[in-house]
Amino acid sequence: MRYLLIGNPNVGKSSVFNLMSKTYAHVGNYGGITVEKKQGIFIHGDLIDLPGTYSVSPTSEDEGIVTKSLLTDEYDGIINVIDSAHLKRNLHLTIQLLELGKPVVLVLNMIDELVNSGKRLDIVKLRTKLKSKAVSISARTKEGLDDLLNELKAVADNQGFKLYYGMAIEKAIDNLIALMDKNNNPTLNRWAALQILEGNKDILNYIEVSDKAKISLIISSCEETVINDKLGFSLKGAIFNYRREFINNLINDCLTTVSNKNYLKIKNHKLDRIVMHPFYGLLIFFAVMFSIYFFTFDLLGTILSDGIDIFISESFSPFIENILLFFGAKEEGILISLLLDGVIAGVGGILVFVPQIAILFLMLAVIESTGYMARVAIMLDTLLSKFGLNGKSIIPLVTGIGCNVPAIMATRTIADKKERLLTILIIPFMSCSARIPVYALMATLFFDKYKALVILSMYIIGALVALISAKLLSLSIFKNTANQFVLEIPPYRLPSGKNVYRQTKLMINDFIAKAGKFILLGTIVLWFLQYVGPGGVAKTQDTSFLAYLGNFFAPLFKPIGFGAWQASSSLIVGFLAKELIFSSMMVIYGGEALVSTAFTGLSAFSFMVFSLLYLPCLATVGTIHQETKSLRFTLSSLLFTFAVAYFVSFIVYQVGSIFI
Repeated sequence: MRYLLIGNPNVGKSSVFNLMSKTYAHVGNYGGITVEKKQGIFIHGDLIDLPGTYSVSPTSEDEGIVTKSLLTDEYDGIINVIDSAHLKRNLHLTIQLLELGKPVVLVLNMIDELVNSGKRLDIVKLRTKLKSKAVSISARTKEGLDDLLNELKAVADNQGFKLYYGMAIEKAIDNLIALMDKNNNPTLNRWAALQILEGNKDILNYIEVSDKAKISLIISSCEETVINDKLGFSLKGAIFNYRREFINNLINDCLTTVSNKNYLKIKNHKLDRIVMHPFYGLLIFFAVMFSIYFFTFDLLGTILSDGIDIFISESFSPFIENILLFFGAKEEGILISLLLDGVIAGVGGILVFVPQIAILFLMLAVIESTGYMARVAIMLDTLLSKFGLNGKSIIPLVTGIGCNVPAIMATRTIADKKERLLTILIIPFMSCSARIPVYALMATLFFDKYKALVILSMYIIGALVALISAKLLSLSIFKNTANQFVLEIPPYRLPSGKNVYRQTKLMINDFIAKAGKFILLGTIVLWFLQYVGPGGVAKTQDTSFLAYLGNFFAPLFKPIGFGAWQASSSLIVGFLAKELIFSSMMVIYGGEALVSTAFTGLSAFSFMVFSLLYLPCLATVGTIHQETKSLRFTLSSLLFTFAVAYFVSFIVYQVGSIFI
């Protein structure tokens, strides 16, 4: 059997997916997390996790995936995940799904939160009125999970849910059905007609009609009637009003108040008055972020990273060298140089920072799952709107701290094309996890007492550059963009240990897999370029191919503080993957000690800033092109990021030189 998993954003849909299947989907507390279909296998078959959506009528690219899947995918039934504590809002989508005529199982999630709010749901009445299977669960506590799996053993029969929309709209539905090619499915025809009346233009891509010109006449005539009869301010509004009336009656019958005191709401309100305060809220946000980076880079993370570094340099590398010597390898030979100076120095150098990255991911996962990040988004919306950004841009920008690739894909939640392109253009300025090794290296060598502060400054600089760039672009290339922002504020929740663990594990595995794929190949190529020159085996680094390549670009970087070929070579290689900047520096310079002699504190900081802002990695460039379908925009984004990086680093180094 094959089920589609559908629901509003922030209803715990991905949590249900994770509980039911062996596959993991990222869990967060704001809309737009799932922007692609994710497939998992559960005990009774396949499970397809679709993006969160408020309606089957798409307003953004990710919501369009839902419509396409409903009409073109092969599936046996739909699992509709509903937030029990917000039934009125969630049931609008439920009605649209029921009207499609496919078997639907309603999953009333967060039932524990409904109880804490002083309410009780009569699920038997709900099943009867909606003519569908329904199960109440709590994904956080796993309550009701066995009941849900039992309901999914066999696909439910469609019991024919049908809502009456009044004489004018029903007449328009009949007229539209008459224009459709016969497919022997009157329920699907009625559903498609309703979608047309609601303004779902994409629906015409999936159905055949005999006379498209008549559709506009039917819609305009119906809309004129419903407005004159004061059924709504528009045709779409009138359809919404009929559904709202049905939902209100349904809730009055099925939902009872046990206690007038909503403890959950009272608790959330008290916390929000502090956490979302325009002044104290910002202080709390910066304190939280500083604490995360201090704990990651100054305390536990550093201790663990130092331990791995000692193990690799003092135990693992000598062990490998002794084995090679035992089997006859030459001490100064090519094989030992390749493995020790190339592979182990590059890949091993990245592994040193895995503990710090793991701790960072873990702590970000914890605060995200509490519902705090959604409040940060709301709190910062007013500020960001002054820079020409749509409020929905906050989600991709925050996601960019982990990796720019999924962040760019997350822009699909932004309906306006200009707003989406603007957001894509500035996401590479958000510091991704791949840059952390470079920050950690430079901060340790040159700013040891202020590591956390210096590393945090990279994130602040990236965010400021993104905001300023957005403002300038919104006043020029991307002007006249709307700024509409709708985001739910979830209740505060205790993080699920399992979800936090799985999310952290997934991100670490992705980082290691990506690092391993690019760095293993990159360090071998890098070692070869360093080991060989125009005359054969390079006697010194300065006569290698890498030195010739680096020296060609080195004068370009001299005004920003690092005009040596070694630094420029690392940045060139870093275009393939940002993880390669650090690993290439370890190979080229031959260790941290020589790096410390090649930079000053100011040039090191300038190098960090340039590494933060310059060209996005090759994977990000590919994603930009994939999402925009424009080679011109992709190339323009490369030129833009490089120009901004050079300008900011030039200011940092030249102004710093005056005072130092």
